[in-house]
Amino acid sequence: MILDLCNPADVEIFQRGTASAIVGITSGCFDLTHNYHLNYFLRCRRLCDILIVGVDSDDLVRKTKGENRPIVSENERVAMVNAFVPVHAAFVMGSVEDFRRAVIAFKAKKIFKNQDFMGRENEVVGIEEADLVIVPDINVLNSTSQIIEEVIKKGIATGEAGSNAQG
Repeated sequence: MILDLCNPADVEIFQRGTASAIVGITSGCFDLTHNYHLNYFLRCRRLCDILIVGVDSDDLVRKTKGENRPIVSENERVAMVNAFVPVHAAFVMGSVEDFRRAVIAFKAKKIFKNQDFMGRENEVVGIEEADLVIVPDINVLNSTSQIIEEVIKKGIATGEAGSNAQG
């Protein structure tokens, strides 16, 4: 289910269906979704009954990742995230304050963040409303930024890697 935080009906319907559940929430860019994202969602989902994911808006991604990002539009990214089996609902976040609004509106009991937030727990928005759970990273998997760097390094994006590339 793709939720609209500005639509009270979306919030109310979701609240009715999850009243007795342990709701967990996380957020991120999720540009060029890959296996790490799936594993992260699976690991979060094991710690709650219902998993909600905030997907950064295009403007928010540009502010945090740079002018060349995102690669994929927010509408496509929220649809992709929503399609992952462990995810029960997703929404577009225009700001970090939208995350706080979602924590409150959906009565989240747990906020999931990756290990980048170790030592920075006080920076996590919404922790006064829900328990923070740091989900350790799996080091063998790449982030979207690392995948993009690897593509550039190998010259795949510029055609320097040869004309035999299929894809």
